[in-house]
Amino acid sequence: MSLNDKLFIPKETVCPICEKTFIRYLLKKKQFSLDKRDIDYRPTYLGSINPRFFNICVCPHCLYAGEDKYFCPLMNAEETRRKALLDIHRSQWDANNRVRAASSGQQIWKDVESEKLRELTPANIAILRKISPLLSKVAANLLAKNQPLNELQKQCDLDTVIRQWELAAICYKARKANHRILGYTYLNAAWTARDALQMATTPEDKERFAAYEKAYLTEAATFLTITNMATSVEDAFLPDGTRVPKENIPQSRVFEIMYILAGVYRLLGKMEESNKYLEQIIYGSQNAQGIILWFVNQAREMRQDETAQKNLPIPQDDPEEEDEY
Repeated sequence: MSLNDKLFIPKETVCPICEKTFIRYLLKKKQFSLDKRDIDYRPTYLGSINPRFFNICVCPHCLYAGEDKYFCPLMNAEETRRKALLDIHRSQWDANNRVRAASSGQQIWKDVESEKLRELTPANIAILRKISPLLSKVAANLLAKNQPLNELQKQCDLDTVIRQWELAAICYKARKANHRILGYTYLNAAWTARDALQMATTPEDKERFAAYEKAYLTEAATFLTITNMATSVEDAFLPDGTRVPKENIPQSRVFEIMYILAGVYRLLGKMEESNKYLEQIIYGSQNAQGIILWFVNQAREMRQDETAQKNLPIPQDDPEEEDEY
């Protein structure tokens, strides 16, 4: 399926890893209207355009991949000047917001782990250059199409829009992204595989996309389970004895992760694991309000319906509005 060229803004981009130039096709429309959410919190959108298909920037030369906010392309002198100016205004804006929030008793969460990925270090670049053969191996079936990946993405090639998330996850691992970011990346890969499955027309495609979805859901569950352990007051350890680093994230995000895990494990057929997270949501939410109350109500409905796989109403307050996971 190919979209109208008028929907895209072609942007000349310089890859920070191989330093080669390519065209990044950005969707003009940035705001998309939510329709429903699945039990694993997957958003579906009104209209025929799926923004998940275009969230990843992939260098067609070295296959370095990442969401636009993490891709960190090389900038010319003018772009560097504008970024420096923007960073000054942004720091002033953040400081003013923190002062206003403190005076009203509120807290503003700064996602430190996400901020780390917004800049590439020399060590990052050295490692990413070394894993180029691995990226090529993972994308072998895409490279066999004999078209640049950025062009395949623009054409909504279903294999490409799915596997680009996997390429991004590999690059994030090389950059030492934390478990939460990796979990959401694989979750988006699973959601995109489900998008493709719903669009597939042949039994072979449906079988392949369903396999991708299951594999990526399994990866997402692994990383987000560790993330949930990282939010616990008590120390948690991995099977190899490694202590799970603590992460101080907002309560709404903690409930979101538990809700996603409950839905993911249900889709994987692991009802006992799913129910464990549903019970944590239901019984750990005294005086819940706003988005947390929405998670609690949906958890109760999911707990009552052992086979629930329906689309759910949209929450009134979406904590992922900025980073749209």
